[in-house]
Amino acid sequence: MEMIGYILLPAFVAGIIQGVTGFGAGVVMMMFLPLQFSVVQSAGVSSAICMILCAAMVYRYRHTINFKKIIGPAVLYLFVSSVSILFAKMIDQNIMKIILGIFLIVLSLYFLFFSKNDIEPKGIVALLCIIISGACDGLFGIGGPLMVIYFLSKTKGKEEYLGTIQCFFLINVIYSTAFRVINGILTVDLFGGIGLGMVGILLGLWIANKIVDKLDANLIRKLTYVVIGLCGLSNVITTLL
Repeated sequence: MEMIGYILLPAFVAGIIQGVTGFGAGVVMMMFLPLQFSVVQSAGVSSAICMILCAAMVYRYRHTINFKKIIGPAVLYLFVSSVSILFAKMIDQNIMKIILGIFLIVLSLYFLFFSKNDIEPKGIVALLCIIISGACDGLFGIGGPLMVIYFLSKTKGKEEYLGTIQCFFLINVIYSTAFRVINGILTVDLFGGIGLGMVGILLGLWIANKIVDKLDANLIRKLTYVVIGLCGLSNVITTLL
C-alpha cells in the first residue's frame, strides 16, 4: 500500500505532466519521493523509473541519433555524476533535503523566467553545462535542464535533437542505476516499487495523450513550475523546523 502512495501515484502524475507539457517527469517525482525515502534513494528510484521513458523515446527516434555528439559529454557527465552520488551518500539526509528544497526553488525560477532564453553554450560554458548537470543528476536525479540547452545548440533539427538527447539520458540512467545498485543505494526491496512506478508513468502518459488536446499545456506548465517552487520551500521549512 505504501508503494502505491509514494511511488505509483507520483509516477502516474509525473507521466501526465510529462505527456501534457513535455516537462521532466523526474522533477515531479522528486517533489514526492523524499517524503518516504532518503533523497539519495529517491534520486535513484526516480531515475530508474524514467528509464522506460528514455527507452521509448530512443526507440522512436533511433534513426536520428548522432552518437558522435554523445560520447564526449557522456564521459564527463557520468564521471561527475558518479562522484556526486558518492558525495550525496555521505551527507546527512536532512541537509540533503534542504539542498533539494533550494534546488527545486531555483529550478522553478529557472523554468519560469530563463529557460526560453536563446543560449548557445561554447567552450567553458558548454563544459559547465555538462558538469553542473552531472552533479545535479548525481545528487537529485535531475540533470536535464542545462543538457537541453547544450544539445539544442549541438544538433540540427527536432528529430536529431530528440534522438540524441534521449540516447544520452538512457546511457546515463542505465549507468547511474547500476552504480547506485553496486554502492548499496538501490536495494532489491525497491525493485518492485520501481517496476510499479514504470507502470504508473506509462499509464500517466497514456492518459495525457488522450486529454492533451483539451488542456492548456502552457497554463499547466506554469502551474507545475510554481508547485515545484512551493514544494522546495516546504522542504526547506519542514526540515529546518
